[in-house]
Amino acid sequence: MSGPGGSVTKRDDRRDARRKQFQERQRQRQLERQRKIRRQRMIRGAIIGGSVLIVALLAFFVIHGASSGGSGGNNANTPAVVHGTGTYANNPATGETRDGMQCYATEQTQQHIHAYLAIYANGQPVTVPAGTGIPQSANCIYPLHVHDGEENIIHIEAPNTDTYTLGAFFDIWGEALSANQVMDYKADASHPLVFEVFDANGKMTKVTSNPLDIALKEHETVVVLYNSPNVTPQPYANWSQFGL
Repeated sequence: MSGPGGSVTKRDDRRDARRKQFQERQRQRQLERQRKIRRQRMIRGAIIGGSVLIVALLAFFVIHGASSGGSGGNNANTPAVVHGTGTYANNPATGETRDGMQCYATEQTQQHIHAYLAIYANGQPVTVPAGTGIPQSANCIYPLHVHDGEENIIHIEAPNTDTYTLGAFFDIWGEALSANQVMDYKADASHPLVFEVFDANGKMTKVTSNPLDIALKEHETVVVLYNSPNVTPQPYANWSQFGL
């Protein structure tokens, strides 16, 4: 108050108005600073959240890819088919990894099934020898092998639930196998080569596809007939003799 007797003058009103305007501008600037800080925090939060999400997604895909990959069947959660190549004639496995199959210090137990392999050449049975897939020099055992006293019985004892094929066994055995050859026996017009499979129920199916891809299944009998038209094969039925 600057007027006579302490009265309020127009000058005082203008001063109060300017002070109020200044205070309002200060308040607006403070509000704007607060809004800016909030926006920055929101942006930072979004960036951090997005980064965390990206990292989580990358981790998921890496783990998922690792768990779903694998050939040769080393992952128990994702069954695969272990194929044979038919390129190991006269070259039995001696402990090295073959067709993705490792040679283990002990028998694996995730999968334990048995199939019978009956081979006839010129009408005579051929023995699938004990010790196949169990190289003594390496003191190890492959998922596909034949035990002593159980000739022709293929044990599938694997660290997974993969499907193993006849071709994979022949690769471990080191014998030739194709649609036109078994071991050293080569088919021609006068020496036919026939493949048959009996399932666990005794139902027979003649194989016309690649014999390397014949799947080895529980209590299945795989029959290979080279120049043996007079042989009438039967499914193997003595599993109980070996407790199998």
